[in-house]
Amino acid sequence: MGIRLAIYGYDSDIGQLVLETFNEQNLIIEDFYPLSPIPGEYDAVKVNGINYFVQPIYEFDFSKVNVALFLTTQDESTRWVQKAKDAGCIVIDNSHLFSGDEKTPVIVPEINPFEIKKAIESRIVIPALAPSVQLCLALSVLHDEFGIAKANVTSLESVSEFGRLGTQTLAHETTLLLNGMAADHQGFDSQLAFNLHNKIGISDEGGYTDHENTISYEVSKILGKFERGFDITCLLVPVFYGHTMVVNVELEQTASLDEVKKAFVDSEFTAIDEEDKVLSPVEDIINQRQVLVSRIRSQNKGNKAYSFVIMMDNTRRGEAISCVEILQLLSKSL
Repeated sequence: MGIRLAIYGYDSDIGQLVLETFNEQNLIIEDFYPLSPIPGEYDAVKVNGINYFVQPIYEFDFSKVNVALFLTTQDESTRWVQKAKDAGCIVIDNSHLFSGDEKTPVIVPEINPFEIKKAIESRIVIPALAPSVQLCLALSVLHDEFGIAKANVTSLESVSEFGRLGTQTLAHETTLLLNGMAADHQGFDSQLAFNLHNKIGISDEGGYTDHENTISYEVSKILGKFERGFDITCLLVPVFYGHTMVVNVELEQTASLDEVKKAFVDSEFTAIDEEDKVLSPVEDIINQRQVLVSRIRSQNKGNKAYSFVIMMDNTRRGEAISCVEILQLLSKSL
């Protein structure tokens, strides 16, 4: 049985990247239904050279498909996910409405593809958050080779973590400020342009935000809990695309600096660049499939503590490609 797919949010930034990835990877789709919340939207979406007409979601019969991909907000997922499941669909929900739910599988396709069986049984799956994908791909390299006892992370996240709202707000504010006008940070607590936010999300009693807690949950769910713990602090920076993280790890086994570098070089998930080269998201990672690792340093003579910087294209690599690869896993299992 092939994939008969409905996609809600095809016209979002992530939706456009997903459609591009369909065409790049020649994903075989038996039938395709782009869905819109707007009635009378007489438009078509081209996938693999074929035009498919847009249909209003409130009229759509989800029994026509076996997979529904939601690239939308949590409010919209709340309205439609259960209807799709009740019609027999397997739902890929990128809104993360069900993040933290132990019964809902969360997948980084390169790391835990076997979880697709649970997704088929429960009829729902969550692609991991882009920061979680970035960490899992990079940390798995060292965890598989040497074991990780502890990891501390500072995550500098671009505004595209909030989708089109983030990128449009940053562009709008930048234009206003450069023309001597006041910034208008709709949907955000403070100005985005030329600014930095010390947290992303709502803080709990312990001072961690819901965003940080979700990443911690997903990393431990996918890689397992590290013996001495995992800690992350997320900051929002005025960058359109690409997340940058500073990672400090303590390994379980002794390893030399050269051995750690070789592990990153040999992995299909990661790449390292010239040590003296200045790297940036704009110049070095946009549209790249690998996590870029740099500034790998040994912190002590015992050769267990290391720090490094990782960068990744959060929208294309962290979200769009992950969604399409989950579809590939489903296509092999249905």
